[in-house]
Amino acid sequence: MSTRKPATIAVRTGIESDTQHHAVVPPIYLSTNYGFPAFGEVPTYDYTRSGNPNRGLLETALFELESGKGAVVTNCGTSALNLWVSAFLGPDDLIVAPHDCYGGTYRLFNTRANKGDFKVQFVDQSNDQELEAAIAKKAEVDLSGNAVKPAGSRGRY
Repeated sequence: MSTRKPATIAVRTGIESDTQHHAVVPPIYLSTNYGFPAFGEVPTYDYTRSGNPNRGLLETALFELESGKGAVVTNCGTSALNLWVSAFLGPDDLIVAPHDCYGGTYRLFNTRANKGDFKVQFVDQSNDQELEAAIAKKAEVDLSGNAVKPAGSRGRY
C-alpha cells in the first residue's frame, strides 16, 4: 500500500522510469511488436494486445490509487465483463441482467450461458414482479440497476 497521496500517485507514476534514454516523462509506445532478446527469452511485452509499457504504467497507477494488489486494463467494457465472468463464475452461478442491456453484453452473456459457463436471466426492469423474482434468486452478479442503454429504455437506473 502506498503512503503517497492520490494526487501524487496520479501525476508521478512512471516519472523517471525510462532506463534506456532517461526521459523524465515515460514515452508513448506505439509499437505493436517487441523483440525477443534471444530464443526462448520472452520479454515482459511481446505484442501490444497483451500489454505494453504504457498500459503497465496505467495499471500500476490504478492499483496504487485503489490500494490494490494489481490491476488489469482491458480495451472495452465487454472485455472487462468477459474477463470477470471467466475468472469468478462457474456453471451453477447466475447473472441477472436487463433485457435491454448493451447489445455486446447481451450477446456475451447469452453465448456464454448457452455454452454452460454460467446461467443468465434477462429481466424487464419495468416489470416489478419479474425484477423482484429475479433479485430474490440471489444471483452472483446483479446488473439489474446498471449497464442499460439510456435511449429508449424504460428500465430503472
